Amino acid sequence: MKRLILLITGLSLLLISCQKTEESVSVSPAVPQNVRLAADNASGDIHTLIFRWDEVSGAEKYNARLEDMEGNLLEGGSKSTSETRIVFSDIAEGTECLFSVCAVASGAESEYSESFHVIVGTTEPEPEPEPEPEPEPEPGQEQKNYEAMMIPAAEDEHVETLAFPGAEGGGMYTTGGRGGQILHVTTLEDTYMPGSLRWAVNQSGPRTIVFDVAGIIHLNQQLTIQNGDLTIAGQTAPGDGICIADNTVHIAEGADNIIVRFIRFRLGDKGNLSDGSDSFWGRYCSDIIIDHCSMSWSIDECASFYGNINFTMQWCLISEALRNSAHSKGEHGYGGIWGGKDASFHHNLLAHNDSRNARIDHPNVYRDDNIETHRGNVDYRNNVIYNYGSNSTYGGEDGHFNIVGNYYKPGPASNTSRKYFVDAYNVNDGQTFDYPALYLEDNYHTAGINESKYPDGIYWHNGGPAPLLQSPLPILNDGKACYTTTHPVQDVFTPVTEYAGASLVRDAVDIRVAGNAVNGDYYKPGSNGSTNGLIDSQNDVGGWPSYSATSPNEANDKTDSDDDGIPDWFEEQFGQDGNLDPGAKTIDIHGRYTDFEMYLHYLVRNVVAAQVQGGSYTALD
Repeated sequence: MKRLILLITGLSLLLISCQKTEESVSVSPAVPQNVRLAADNASGDIHTLIFRWDEVSGAEKYNARLEDMEGNLLEGGSKSTSETRIVFSDIAEGTECLFSVCAVASGAESEYSESFHVIVGTTEPEPEPEPEPEPEPEPGQEQKNYEAMMIPAAEDEHVETLAFPGAEGGGMYTTGGRGGQILHVTTLEDTYMPGSLRWAVNQSGPRTIVFDVAGIIHLNQQLTIQNGDLTIAGQTAPGDGICIADNTVHIAEGADNIIVRFIRFRLGDKGNLSDGSDSFWGRYCSDIIIDHCSMSWSIDECASFYGNINFTMQWCLISEALRNSAHSKGEHGYGGIWGGKDASFHHNLLAHNDSRNARIDHPNVYRDDNIETHRGNVDYRNNVIYNYGSNSTYGGEDGHFNIVGNYYKPGPASNTSRKYFVDAYNVNDGQTFDYPALYLEDNYHTAGINESKYPDGIYWHNGGPAPLLQSPLPILNDGKACYTTTHPVQDVFTPVTEYAGASLVRDAVDIRVAGNAVNGDYYKPGSNGSTNGLIDSQNDVGGWPSYSATSPNEANDKTDSDDDGIPDWFEEQFGQDGNLDPGAKTIDIHGRYTDFEMYLHYLVRNVVAAQVQGGSYTALD
């Protein structure tokens, strides 16, 4: 029995001894690889050498040695480090030596690496590879939401709060209805009842008008905008959008701070008309911007805006003024009278208008008490003028105008002798004035300029010539620089014909007119003697088209559960937990625009982003 106990005890001790032996066995780490001279820095004849090697998995430290060619350590030639680099200093130039290194882990050393041969001051170091750049962090959701807005990059550089992303020129800082009520147009009927356009326009205080319907609003009488601080956001209409017909829309004197976007003003010859019936006009106001609107079929002018301060008309399509229609003078059919003070007219398409393409303003359209206050510098830039009849751009008596980058394309109705850019006047109604002060740059006429008659591109009416300005006139908004995207004239025709007018969803009229400009043709003659694309009635070209509320359009879904003016689909896509506060500024990372304004912009983001391509954002100061 004792022997059995002793045997068991002995076996147990043997097992324990074996286990301890196994636990004490250590594995040597791998030998360091890719040993190299990383740097040889000299100060006179004394050098500092830096060696590197690749990291060894599990290594706690590294032992390094620097020896002469006979295997003897140099002075200070034995060192340890926890890094994968080591420095040896005070080595004389010309010293021939060998460097090697081993890895240490859990008290065990690897073998030393193959020796690296160095002749100090002669051996070329192996430069360290450029470190891999830190990967760009994934943009957060806020950044992604902002990028989805596609705001032009140039606007993010100056980070100014504009009337809306894409607003340019003298009226670019207009605030309109920002921060005010959101009023819904829910009917096409022209009444004073809530839900009508006339009712919404007649309200006071800051307000933005949005549209829950699409189609034609046939006005029973002139619609006068008497109260400012207004935004009319035509891009919110579903389907094919909104058209206003039968009577003039007028911005009254003193109705300041107004934004109008993506609306069609097609007057026609059926309403309560007079010789002064324009499709859309206004004067003696300040801070106005008209953007992406379509004006046509006027008795007088399609779009006349002059005598306004801090004004912009941009990316509009002005076409087919009625030539032999209801005007008592007979032949009429004009594009517009354009002028003002710090006023911009840019990237507009004027087509199939007999004259005033445009008529740049003159003193006799002003009252004496406001010529000094409401007339000044005007910027006429990157407009396309197609198939003008008796005249294109003319007038300007005693005014100040930049004429820059405009594209003149005569068509079938054009007077072929008018091979100039501007017909400059100095006489009006028997009164003599100075010729306009004109700055011309980069304009183009597809038929060429008659340089023998008009060497500077100007027809100096009644004599001349007058000297041209050598530098552009500034356009300032209360002293602040204004900006306009400027395209080289050879590049401007395509974006203007593609994006001018109410182009979010173009109607049949604008599609046809823009196509005529591209093709150099026209659709039909007039019914009262006019020819070659100049018409006498809207019926000559088929009249008002129909407008569907169901044509594809992001604005079609009007579901707005919290009735805050922002539809549910937009809140779900861009709001935290599916909610947005219309007055907050959570989407714009620069804190300029409210979430409601960003919704208005999002609907037209593709148009705004595309139209500025190829242009240069130009300060007009």
